[in-house]
Amino acid sequence: MSKLALALLMCLIALGPAQAQEARFTLGGDSYAAGQSSSIGQAVPRDAFVAGFDTTLGGSVGGDAHMAGFNVTVDQPVQGDLYAAGFSVTINRPVGGDVTAFGNSVSVQSGATIAGNARLSGASVNVAAPLAGAALVSAESLNLNAVVEGDFEFFGNKVVFGPEARIAGAVRIHAPAEVEVPASVAPADKVSFEVLQTADYAGEAGKTAEHVVRGVWPAVWAVAIWWLALIVVGALVIALLPRAVSTFEERSSNRSFRTLGLGVLGFAATLGLVPVTAMTILGIILLPFVFVGAFILCVLAYLAGVYLLAQRAGRTFVKIDTRLKRLGALAVGVVLAGLIGMLPFLGWLISLLLLTFGFGIFVRSLADRSTPAPHSDRERAPSAKAA
Repeated sequence: MSKLALALLMCLIALGPAQAQEARFTLGGDSYAAGQSSSIGQAVPRDAFVAGFDTTLGGSVGGDAHMAGFNVTVDQPVQGDLYAAGFSVTINRPVGGDVTAFGNSVSVQSGATIAGNARLSGASVNVAAPLAGAALVSAESLNLNAVVEGDFEFFGNKVVFGPEARIAGAVRIHAPAEVEVPASVAPADKVSFEVLQTADYAGEAGKTAEHVVRGVWPAVWAVAIWWLALIVVGALVIALLPRAVSTFEERSSNRSFRTLGLGVLGFAATLGLVPVTAMTILGIILLPFVFVGAFILCVLAYLAGVYLLAQRAGRTFVKIDTRLKRLGALAVGVVLAGLIGMLPFLGWLISLLLLTFGFGIFVRSLADRSTPAPHSDRERAPSAKAA
C-alpha cells in the first residue's frame, strides 16, 4: 500500500467515529467512504477507500481497493489490488490483482479468485479460493483448501490441508514442529521445512538479569575496597596522631559555618594549584606530583569530614572516648556517607559538603597555629614565673 493510500485511510478512520452518519465523496474517479457502517454503494471506475466499523464495497471497483475497519467484507469484484485490514477480514469476490490482508481472522472464501499473489497474516487464516500467483501466509493456524499455482511459504504453527489443496510451486514451511505435506498437495522434492525458533522470553529475561548482576559485582567490589581503604587510613590516623584527632574533634564542635566557608577557600586553593603549576616549565615537570598531592589532600579532607561529622552525631547517643569507639564511628560514617553519595541529585552535593568541611578543619588548624597568642596571655606568663 502506498504512503498516500495509507494516509487517506487514516484520515477516513479518524473521520468515521466522529460522525453518526456515513460520509462519502468522489474525487478524480476515486471514491471515499467512512462511517459506523460504511460502503461505497456504487461502481467505482478507479480506486476505492473505505473505513469504519463495518466496511463493505457495495459496488465493483475498477482499480485498487483499500479497506480498514473491525469487520471488513469484500462483497464486490476488485479488478486491481486489494489491501484490507481489520479484526475480521472476509474476501468472497474475485480480485484481479494482488491481495494483502491482515487481521485476527482472514478468510478467502470459495466465491473469490485471486489473479495475483496473496500476502495473508492473522491468528486464523482460511483459504478456499484458487490463487493464480504465489502465497505468503503468516498465521497461528492455516486451513488451505484450494489450488495455489505459484510458490507457497508459511510461517506459523499449524497447517491443515483440505481435499482440494494443491500447490504447483515450491513449498517452504517454517514452524516449531515439522508439518506433514501430503503427496496429493505437493511432491516431496518440492517441499522444504525449517524449524521456527520461538522466543524464550523467560529464559532471555533470566540471561539479561544474569548479565546485569555480573556487571554490578565489579562495581560492588570496587566500592567495598574503596570504603575499606578509607577505614584503614582513618584507623592509622586515629592510632598514630591522637592529639591531632582530638584537636580536630574540638574544632568541629563549634563554628560550623565558619568551617564551611574556610573549607571552600581551602578546596579552591587546592584545585587552583594545578593550573598555576602548569604556567611554568618547571611546574609542568612537577605537575604529576601536584596532581597526586591534590588527590591525597582531597581524600584526607573527605575522610576528616566524614569522621568528624559521624563522631559529632554519635556523641548524641554514646560517649566516644576510646580509640575503638572512634574507629567504629569512622567505619559507620564511611559506609553511610558512601551510600548517601549514591543518591541521585543530592548525593554528590552531600559528598562535596563533607569534603569542604574537612578542608575547613585543616584551614582552621593552620590558621590557629600561625596566629600568635593574645598580648594579655604573654604578659601573664612572666608574672606567673615571678610569683
